[in-house]
Amino acid sequence: MSKDNDKGGYCFDLLKEGLTDRDMSGLERGWFISVGLIGTLVVDPVLWVSKKLGVKNNPQDYDSGDSTHPFNQNY
Repeated sequence: MSKDNDKGGYCFDLLKEGLTDRDMSGLERGWFISVGLIGTLVVDPVLWVSKKLGVKNNPQDYDSGDSTHPFNQNY
């Protein structure tokens, strides 16, 4: 469901599916609409801005044996 274009995001697709799919029960429809609405207002804009800024969503590779890397330090 995730899209690479700028027409809408994942949560917008959930909202649209909750509003248009006729084969859902009332509980499913309510879940899709509520999660889709909250996600469309909160999550999708954050993902869009981070994509426009060039922020990558993949964790960076690091050497697990490097004791100076912050991910490998025990505090």
